[in-house]
Amino acid sequence: MCPNMVMVTEIVTNIYLYGLALAVSLLAAELFKRMEQSEVIGQVLMGILLGPYLLGIIHPNEIFSFISEIGALTLLLIAGLETDIQIILKSRVSATILGVCGVLFTILLAFPIVYSISGDPILSLYIGVTLGATSISLTVRIFSEFGKLKTEEAQTIIISAVFDDLIVVFLSIFVIDLALTGSFGLHRMVHVTFLILVFFAVTLIIGILFAKLIGSRLHKFKSRGAIIIFVFSFGLLFGYFASLMGFSPIIGAYFAGLMLAEVDLKDEIIEGISPIAFVTVPIFLVNIGLRVNVSIIAEAAFLGGLLSIAAIMGKVLSGFPVGKIQKTDRRTLVLLGAARIPRAEVVLVFASIGLELGILNDAWYSSLVVVMITTTFLTPIILKYLLKER
Repeated sequence: MCPNMVMVTEIVTNIYLYGLALAVSLLAAELFKRMEQSEVIGQVLMGILLGPYLLGIIHPNEIFSFISEIGALTLLLIAGLETDIQIILKSRVSATILGVCGVLFTILLAFPIVYSISGDPILSLYIGVTLGATSISLTVRIFSEFGKLKTEEAQTIIISAVFDDLIVVFLSIFVIDLALTGSFGLHRMVHVTFLILVFFAVTLIIGILFAKLIGSRLHKFKSRGAIIIFVFSFGLLFGYFASLMGFSPIIGAYFAGLMLAEVDLKDEIIEGISPIAFVTVPIFLVNIGLRVNVSIIAEAAFLGGLLSIAAIMGKVLSGFPVGKIQKTDRRTLVLLGAARIPRAEVVLVFASIGLELGILNDAWYSSLVVVMITTTFLTPIILKYLLKER
């Protein structure tokens, strides 16, 4: 068979598998919705079922990773578009405290667990910092299901999750330096601080330009779908810019949406972008399931269970300081923390880095996979309970 035929066959096969994944994720979402459960759980379970460790129908590959990344970026782009700038200004103190406490409490809870088992302070610190991150894509998806994405609590949670990731990126570089060199590099702290300042400076400048020059002129596009194409491409490009700065691309996508949140055509833009999420976000959730090695989960259940408790409690407890400041009810302060329980792809990224650098062994890496699975499954259940009466 000629090389071109092999290439075509592989592409066609991946198209078929993409269609299959969409179809079964729809069935799973519908089934779980009728059972009054979150569709997120069903779609992740479908990924596990179809994945290489059970039925072996779909294997993780570049195509699915690409579509999954597009889904996560689109989800955060829409979240940014639906963000109320006034609420951000109002809740910036709360979001900052929520983010800082979420990372700090998680490190304080995870560090002694890992250290008591391994006796390795660097490993303990790395795992603690890794678990401090928040995979906000899943939470945004759940809030969207319940029609709560525009609430003040949701906006505070999203902003605090951005702070979570920024803090974790900042700290992880120092821990990696310490692990590889055995010393603390002051020059790295200066370098990372500079990158963060550059990112926010560029975001602020572009945001001002959008508000004054571009936002009011979007309606002048005449070609069909031009506004949607412009916004979507801008979200992808700003996600790439964030990755160049050393941050997750979804942070850039969120800020891209945030810049456009005040334009007159915001509702039209959201309506146009949403269909992209409909056909990509399910793959993001299925892809999480595809990467779950059932045998590894069994071996790492004990370590992963302990770390899951620390990961969950670290985020839940972070809502209490904010609750004291805002004087909100107990359900709200638990919601503020619990909504940031998911770790998903963020933990897997840092776990992979740690494994490649030799900071983590297979057992600790597998335990982080268990945390990802546990928090992914428990979050929809917890949020369903907290949101259903609000």
